[in-house]
Formats: sequence, C-alpha cells, structure tokens
Amino acid sequence: MANKEQISALVDGEIQDKVLLEQLENDRELADAFGRYHLYGDALRSELPRHIRLDMSDSIAAALADEPAMIAAPAATKPKAEGAKVVRPLFGRISPMLRHLGQFAVAASVSAAVIVGVQQYSQGDLQSPVLNTVPLSGSAAPVSLNYQIAPRERSQEQAVLEQQRRIHELLMDHELQQRLRQN
Repeated sequence: MANKEQISALVDGEIQDKVLLEQLENDRELADAFGRYHLYGDALRSELPRHIRLDMSDSIAAALADEPAMIAAPAATKPKAEGAKVVRPLFGRISPMLRHLGQFAVAASVSAAVIVGVQQYSQGDLQSPVLNTVPLSGSAAPVSLNYQIAPRERSQEQAVLEQQRRIHELLMDHELQQRLRQN
C-alpha cells in the first residue's frame, strides 16, 4: 500500500509510479489524500481557484450515523392509587425562593461594583473633563432663590421669562385645541 510520502512525491512530480496510480484509482482514502495534497500545493503557490468545492457530505453522514438515536417520548407515569398523597421534592418548593435570592445577589453585586468604581474614579484627578461642572466659557452662576440679580439684568431676564411663559401657554392652548378637534 502507498504511504503519504509516495503520494506527496507523486503530486510534486518527483516519481512516476504506475502501480501507485492504480492504487489511487481503487482506494478512496488514497484518492482523497492525493486531492488534498494537490490543494496544499496550490495554496502554497497561491494558485487556489476562486471557489473551492469541498464535499463534506460523506463525513457528515457518517458522523450522523454514529450518533445515538434520541427518542422524544413522554415519561411513563404510574397510575395513582386511590387516596394516595402526592409528594413534591423539597427542591421544587425552594426553587422560586432561591431564584429571587440569586437575582437580589446579582443586583447587589452590580450596585457595589458601581459604587466602588465611582469612588475610585472620583479619588483620581478632581479636574477630569467628565466630572468637570464648571462651564467651558464664562463663569458658573449659583442656582438659588436667594440669589440677587442686578436690576438691569433682572429686567432682561424677566422679559425672557415672560416671553417663554407666553410661548408655553400658546403651545398648551394649541395642544388643547388639537385634542378637542380629534374628539
């Protein structure tokens, strides 16, 4: 029987053996090896065709034939005796409780990880751009009801607020009219 070195030499054109060629015709395994060696050589020389047809149907069919058969049949049930008590396993009663405890544990773990991560992040650079609350232009204005605005700024700000209030009222009235038309 031919070995792989002889097949490789035949593919490379190093030997010309008529007996080996006859063995390739009769033995499927040797013919497959011969084809694979040609494919390897083409790949090494970068001469692969655009589309390679790999026939794996035989190997898949053989693998499926070796698989054990799975029969999906309902489990046999024993007939209950008159007045028999059904006993449920302990795990069946504890299962929902364990599931809820598991969900609580996961939520607590995620919360703890977020808290620790935020604490570690905030201990680093206090002027990091993510946590920087000072505006990029101008200065920060305090937000408070007790904050006093200069009289000139107050009149401008009141005018803007009054204009925004009127626009808001118009939009609310428009929305109300739309609702009434739909009904």
